[in-house]
Amino acid sequence: MKTSTIMKTLNKLYKDLSAGLILMLVLLAGVITSCDFGVTNPGRIQEDDLNTVKGMEALVTGMSADFSYIYDDLSFTGARLSDELAGSGSYYLTSLLRQGMVNPEDVGFYWEGVQQARFVAEDGIKRMKKVLGDDFEGNPLAVRAYLYAGFSNRMIAENFNRDVIDKGPARPASETFQRAIGHFENAIQQAQAADESEFLTAARGGLAQVYVGLGQWSDAVQYSSQVPTDFTYYAVYSNNSGRESNEYRYETHNRYEASAFNTLAASRSPHDPRVPITDCSATPEECSAEVAADGQTIMLRQEKFPELGSDIPIVKGTEMRLIEAEAALLNNDLVTAMNKINEVRNYHGLQDTTASGIGEIGGSDRSDAWDILDQERHLTLWLEGRRLHDLRRWDHYFLDGGTIVYPGVTRRASYFPISESECAANDQVECERPYTE
Repeated sequence: MKTSTIMKTLNKLYKDLSAGLILMLVLLAGVITSCDFGVTNPGRIQEDDLNTVKGMEALVTGMSADFSYIYDDLSFTGARLSDELAGSGSYYLTSLLRQGMVNPEDVGFYWEGVQQARFVAEDGIKRMKKVLGDDFEGNPLAVRAYLYAGFSNRMIAENFNRDVIDKGPARPASETFQRAIGHFENAIQQAQAADESEFLTAARGGLAQVYVGLGQWSDAVQYSSQVPTDFTYYAVYSNNSGRESNEYRYETHNRYEASAFNTLAASRSPHDPRVPITDCSATPEECSAEVAADGQTIMLRQEKFPELGSDIPIVKGTEMRLIEAEAALLNNDLVTAMNKINEVRNYHGLQDTTASGIGEIGGSDRSDAWDILDQERHLTLWLEGRRLHDLRRWDHYFLDGGTIVYPGVTRRASYFPISESECAANDQVECERPYTE
């Protein structure tokens, strides 16, 4: 076949194929245009769509989650700032906390966390009233919501010396304690209507705690006396995710960021069940290292929270007995004070202790009743986020340059300041900067 003939044949074939292809495309276009491929964008889920009775259960679960999320983080930070744990790790913030220093630029995460926990609970209560209507009264969900609102305010007042509500001016912690009182009183009312005894007892314990913060001891004792010694109400944790897990467990078992070395807890362990500790230098087979993350501090690992899902107490009956002991000491009633202290010790299987006199915190022999109370609160509430407030309200001697392993500044911080992020966004608030590196 000649070349010209071949080219003609190929050209015809090409034209035929092209014509067929065009026909197929036309037919396909017709099919496509006959189908409805339209997509409707409903937009974002509207806020009102969440306002259902079932949604209120999720709302209260969120209150619990936000409270727990910041409670263990703030508690662990306070433990390193106080005399509960030696900051033995490599974090920049740890290097400041163990010396007793903290500044506004260091606390943004904690400030924003506690304010979120407070807002979510308080705003959630308003939403629940609207959605539930008459079913709000006596509803167990309402009880829990008021509890989280109360405990969030207590957490702020005990750890920060000032508070800010919705970009308003800074106000003293005493006003935040008062705010907590209203929530706990509402929780009591709702718990009684709902016949929820556990929540009722937790609210009474919360009231006792905030009245201690205000120095109103008769009120504190009135409510503490209604909490049994064996009662405990917890902040809940889980190993489902990092957000839900217990920070103490992770930072002391995985990172060795804090050690109980040279603390009161270490001096009492292993004979005191309130302060379970593993000495990694003595039992290296149970630990990943004998020293902490700083490479020099002996790792005494806390075992109070051995699991990522270990819950942290918020209210305990044993604390209530120590509140009553403190009130007795303020009235110079040594007998009642020691009876209450020994009730706590006996509950934990420990023998009675005796006091040489009432004395004051910081006595030379540590055998006066005030010093014993100081030690008993320290051990009973160890790693529960309460120690820093005790140091502040007692003007504790540890604040005057106290140290565990690393040198402390002349006057240690006894609270967290308002964060720099708040001061930058709120022209009614001026940040305190008492420490420099």
